[in-house]
Amino acid sequence: MWPIYSIALLIAMLILRCVTTYYAVIMGPTLLYLAHLVNRQVQDITFTEPALSSGAMLGSLMASYVNRNLKQKLNGLLLQAALTLIMSGTVVAVPWINQIWQLALIFLVIGINIGYVIADGQCLVLRTWDPKIARVLMYLLYFMGSLGRFLAPVVAGPFLAMSHENKAETKCSHVNKVASTNVNGTVGTDTGQQFDPAGWSYIIFGIVLFVVGILHIVLGCMKADEKSYEVLSSSDDVVEDKQTEEPLRDVIWILIPLFFYCFCSTGSSLLYQDMIYAVAKCSFLDFSTSEAAWVTAVFSIGMAIGSFSGILCARHMKPIYVVFTIVSGALITIIVMVTVARSWKVITWIVSFFYGFFIGPLIPAVINWISEVINVSGTYAFIFSFAGSVGVVTLIPSAGALFQLSPFYPFRFISCAESALST
Repeated sequence: MWPIYSIALLIAMLILRCVTTYYAVIMGPTLLYLAHLVNRQVQDITFTEPALSSGAMLGSLMASYVNRNLKQKLNGLLLQAALTLIMSGTVVAVPWINQIWQLALIFLVIGINIGYVIADGQCLVLRTWDPKIARVLMYLLYFMGSLGRFLAPVVAGPFLAMSHENKAETKCSHVNKVASTNVNGTVGTDTGQQFDPAGWSYIIFGIVLFVVGILHIVLGCMKADEKSYEVLSSSDDVVEDKQTEEPLRDVIWILIPLFFYCFCSTGSSLLYQDMIYAVAKCSFLDFSTSEAAWVTAVFSIGMAIGSFSGILCARHMKPIYVVFTIVSGALITIIVMVTVARSWKVITWIVSFFYGFFIGPLIPAVINWISEVINVSGTYAFIFSFAGSVGVVTLIPSAGALFQLSPFYPFRFISCAESALST
């Protein structure tokens, strides 16, 4: 039986993972709202994605450095609490911004939290729990991330339906032109300074983040992470093995293909998550606001079910076999999306679910596989989030430019990335 502080620590990790992932993908369903908010085109908003990804890179490197060099000197939970409270304040401010640099700054703060949460959670799980339990918990962390992805369109959908932007005559006006500005200089329709209901999709979970930050302060004062490590890693042999780290020259041949793998997989999944709402709404598919929000939710449901299925697979299949199955399935579904969905609307729903299903357990399967070969709970912990962030920086702005040419082009871009991944 685990001690109560270890259970509370795991719960806090899972909630934080869910909420930070929610904010990582909320740009997708609120893309048109954000363009309206700062009076810019969709392409301009997607170019703020590098701020999110740069923050994730910084956060992942920070977590690796803290876990490698400062874990005996610095209270990691209090650091996480500080980052969480800062993020809470910034996301709550989203509905009142009117400049794109302010939006980029907010996504930078979100990115730092995402990178730190992913890398630090991975380090804590792999370092603290027995390898068999850690393998299951890794899928559970990514399941909570998928839950956050699901909640983003579900929570945003009703508010977007009430949004002033969606009541405008041209619902996709930001595809080819900027938003209109009224005589008072404010962005939007004739509502002046009136609060847009879509802003609640940012405020609600900002309050949740504040509560989670307070919980981390309590756990940090209790030193719950250190106590859990001492209790759950009671075997000296296990502790020594987990702390052993291979020199870079011996593992570089693994890290380079691993970087490319995470680059393609994370970039493709976040690209689909970010663009499916706008593509479904503004392309020839002509989804309604509610349908576009729900097709994004279907993708997230697929990711959640896929991640949960990974928990079952972890007990019966070797990670390498899981990885092979996942990559093959993701490639087949996105090819179907590009070739068939143009003719039948229902294919978009089906592909969104199955692409999410296959892509959901992808990264935890790779982490479990690589952790059998090298230690990724210290210096090398950053590689997964860092490589994924580079993929996002590269793929999403390019997809935004393609969206301006034709809303369906980003999916062709994803098919290219999946083809590269399968090789």
